[in-house]
Amino acid sequence: MVLDCYRPRAEWFSHDPYWIHGFNHVARVLVWANRLAEALAARGGGVDVETVRWAAALHDLGRHDDGRDPQHGERSALWVEQNQSLLPVELPVGRLAKVAYCCRWHVPRDAEAPEMTPELACLKDADGLDRVRIIDLDPHQLRLPEARSFVDASWGLCRATVPIDRDDPWGQVRQAARARDLWP
Repeated sequence: MVLDCYRPRAEWFSHDPYWIHGFNHVARVLVWANRLAEALAARGGGVDVETVRWAAALHDLGRHDDGRDPQHGERSALWVEQNQSLLPVELPVGRLAKVAYCCRWHVPRDAEAPEMTPELACLKDADGLDRVRIIDLDPHQLRLPEARSFVDASWGLCRATVPIDRDDPWGQVRQAARARDLWP
């Protein structure tokens, strides 16, 4: 249940939350982001796990649709900056800025980001791991060795959660992730 507190509300999404970049995707990205952040923290990686979790939960809210949308990271960051009061917890100013930063820079190429923070690396790799859903994961593009070790598991989690359960897509991912000891 630990990750349930990060569940976004349907009305926060700028697009259909029941399609390819909606609840189902966000929940899987949260699973991988959490695992990556905890692995980095365990090896002394200086990562803010809470920032990574919130960034994973909110990174695609600004999408207009499921097609190519290179500005959705910027729109997601703006949503984070303007809607703190909607979140179930108050994020400290510094953490809120880091969440917005991760949302903003999760779309552009790595070299375009001012800094590849550990939090951004976790989000980008977690989002990358869920590219299996569109059969477009290139493990060589993953930044963290832990992410590369999750490639096979990402296929399994995706297969277990597609097609999307429109009644409870979040619960569908939670159940499949818990069955694989991925959901705390």
